[in-house]
Amino acid sequence: MKRALIAFALATLGCGATVQIADSRGDADTQPDSPADASTDTLVTDAPPTGSGDLGAPCASDGECLAGFCLVDIGRCSRACKASGACPNSSNWSCLVVPKYGPMCVCDALSKTEVACNGIDDNCDGVIDEGSPTCGTKCVDVNTDPSNCGKCGVVCGDGKSCVGGACTCTAGTACGDACVDTKSDPKNCGTCGKACAMGEACVAGACTKSVALDVTLLLDTTGSTAASLSTALPTLRDKLATPLLAITDTHVGVSRTCEFPDAPYGSAGDRPFTGVVQPTTSSTEVLDAISKTVGMGGGDAPDGMVEALGTLSGLAAHPASLALTCSPGRVSGGCWRASAKKIVVLFTDDIFHNGPDPLTTGLYSPYAGITPAPVDWPAVKKAMLDAKITLLIINTAVDANATAQHKKMLSELGQPETDVFFAGTKSENIGIAVDGVIARIKSIKSGG
Repeated sequence: MKRALIAFALATLGCGATVQIADSRGDADTQPDSPADASTDTLVTDAPPTGSGDLGAPCASDGECLAGFCLVDIGRCSRACKASGACPNSSNWSCLVVPKYGPMCVCDALSKTEVACNGIDDNCDGVIDEGSPTCGTKCVDVNTDPSNCGKCGVVCGDGKSCVGGACTCTAGTACGDACVDTKSDPKNCGTCGKACAMGEACVAGACTKSVALDVTLLLDTTGSTAASLSTALPTLRDKLATPLLAITDTHVGVSRTCEFPDAPYGSAGDRPFTGVVQPTTSSTEVLDAISKTVGMGGGDAPDGMVEALGTLSGLAAHPASLALTCSPGRVSGGCWRASAKKIVVLFTDDIFHNGPDPLTTGLYSPYAGITPAPVDWPAVKKAMLDAKITLLIINTAVDANATAQHKKMLSELGQPETDVFFAGTKSENIGIAVDGVIARIKSIKSGG
């Protein structure tokens, strides 16, 4: 309200003018010059009288006011005041410099119909909250109170707000007493009252047979990926895992991949596969697993992701790996639900040992000297095809050979090369890649 008073004074004075506000409980820093005679002012500590012509009384001209001052912009009688404060001790009164008058007692007057239940003398008549309804012993604003909207006892339904005394849907569609999203509400799919059948979900306003979906995030934790993974973790948590968990009948898991601990391929403590969380709907487990991702080492340029993909596809876990512990009824390896579509989202920056050579028909940099021998791409490809696993790759690599290998893997799995999503190392580009992955997963869930 004080802002409105200042704006009024500035608009009248013009650019460069100075408005002096004095609090009735303390001195202002400066004393404004004033043509008004305020020598007889006395400190007022209570509400103003509201008789005809008194301070605060309604007026249309100076002649209607005992002190001879009518501030027509607010329609209230006023009087001169000292900068030290001689206006009513009310939170809605101030001593302001008014053009042509000097320092005057001014208030920001609302009409009685606008008086709010806020403990303030809103209409400058000396009475606080008059006209505001009381519901029981509680003073309420029936214009905004969702428990007493329009009148006492009228409760707005789920998702509705009280706006102007009426229960209103500020988001979504009003269906009975609730606000719903008809694009996703299975009880009101496309329109109010249209319920989806058992086993169906509401997708884009249409009832669609619900498809169970299991998504495992496979995070490359080798040393070369450390910088891009660190940048990406918040986005993978908040922009990938969280939206996926919000999709109907979608479970999300987290695993990690690095390298064998054997020289020259890796370092002591490295693992080609570490199972962290099986696909679940627990956001606490999934987000915590992503946030607490720890880096490993690696010894040469290529990495051990092929071994990790084989483990998730149901091939026997290598002794150097740490397999997932599956709940009863889950398919071993990735702990998939038997009825679910299976997706692995691999975040990596490198080309892979034992993967397809992008330039020949053989393997790229095959392992040697590791016992038992690691699995190779032909075996992993067969396992992935048998398990019907879709592979999506978020690629932060700048190596053309790595990109070529990833595309060749997807092609041999019968997938489009566009299932490689290039991210680079900048957070904004990682976000774009993640958006692409989300769209692709939604397409897979809906049958694409």
